[in-house]
Amino acid sequence: MSRHKGIATALLLFLLGSLFLFPLIVTFTNSFMTEAEIALNYTSTLTAFDLVDGIVEKFQQIRLIPEQAGFWQYAEVLIKQPSFLVLLTNSLKITLPVTVGGLAVSLLTAYGFTIWDWNYKEAVFAVYIVVMLMPLQAVLVPNYIVADALGIKDSYLAIILPGIFSPFGVFLMRQSMKGIPAAYLEAARIDGAGSWYIFWYIMVPQLKSSVAALLMLTFIEYWNLVEQAVIFIGDYTREPLSVYLSRIAEGRMGLVFAASCVYMFLPFWFLLIGQKDLEKGIELSGVK
Repeated sequence: MSRHKGIATALLLFLLGSLFLFPLIVTFTNSFMTEAEIALNYTSTLTAFDLVDGIVEKFQQIRLIPEQAGFWQYAEVLIKQPSFLVLLTNSLKITLPVTVGGLAVSLLTAYGFTIWDWNYKEAVFAVYIVVMLMPLQAVLVPNYIVADALGIKDSYLAIILPGIFSPFGVFLMRQSMKGIPAAYLEAARIDGAGSWYIFWYIMVPQLKSSVAALLMLTFIEYWNLVEQAVIFIGDYTREPLSVYLSRIAEGRMGLVFAASCVYMFLPFWFLLIGQKDLEKGIELSGVK
């Protein structure tokens, strides 16, 4: 009985995995197809009255293996579309400062919450949690007001600064630091170690998985940002690729698929090489 249950569970997980991976597979395979073949895949004369039969017919019509595979779509995007590389650079200009700066601020702030005892520490941390639980739409207006007061509402700083001081990183790092045995810190203090030595040589080396998890989560979040860019960046030449991707191909579906694959490469690569660190980091932090 247990064997049959295991097989059924594995089959169910395989089907669910295939369902979630299907859009990625379609995007990847279609990026090697010609415009004519892509048009054949997604052109249909079905009506709303043919819903059930139409779905079956549509899935039978879609081809996953290209008849004439080629890299011309990638060449068009990376060589003949210089705007794509400009927008890709715009995404990096936002994502890299937020990722690196957010890590530094989160580590130092979490260290202060973990090591030092000061009045109203837990109350202040509770405010961090409340802000972290707020949806993005609830904090966009306050962010816009502050950015306008500082004179940075039309610059990348209006997106970068709130990202660097995001409460999620502080929460994740503090939860991980609380898992480090206090005996390590006491032994270091007895040996005469100062706060900076304890932070850099005792705390940080034991937080490698949590640091990797925070780096990946922050990078992916701001690599895919849309709302902040739409609100704070008015010039379309300065938009990140996540916003402009739908307009870069001007209706040419082949370029859309190729551009999407290039766009997905960095987050997908980070997740592949850092999957174990991501899982371990979240497990150590106690975040569910």
